[in-house]
Amino acid sequence: MTYEKLKRAVDAGLFDLDLCDIVAPPVEADIVRAEKSLGIAFSPEHRALLLEWGGSDLHEIVIHAPDQVHVEDGMIEFAADYAGSLFHYAPDEGGAVYADDVQSGETILLAASLPEFIDEVLLGAKGEDFYGEDWVRELQVLGLTAPRN
Repeated sequence: MTYEKLKRAVDAGLFDLDLCDIVAPPVEADIVRAEKSLGIAFSPEHRALLLEWGGSDLHEIVIHAPDQVHVEDGMIEFAADYAGSLFHYAPDEGGAVYADDVQSGETILLAASLPEFIDEVLLGAKGEDFYGEDWVRELQVLGLTAPRN
């Protein structure tokens, strides 16, 4: 599994590279060490995200490196955004992705899986409610998503 749309977004200039820190992703041993330390197994989708983007700060979203991942109440925190919202997935719910929204103080269901969160919410029309109309318009201008019906 790859997160190709995330790479396309970087290549298209969606993220201001002056504000980003794209790092070499961790190796499998780093992931195994973090899993042992946390006493959990990351989902296959999370492992794939880590192996491509773990530790990278894209300004709009920071993908946690394996040693930055947190587990609380059965939820695995895998990323944060520049505004302070935290992103978690629920292994017991098939990997559903939630955000702890700092503006509203609510926990919001965003997507059924990590790939759906990245491709359809962060980088797609389903993200309009969370990221706003301007963000989705920019995705459309860059050809990363079609207009929402």
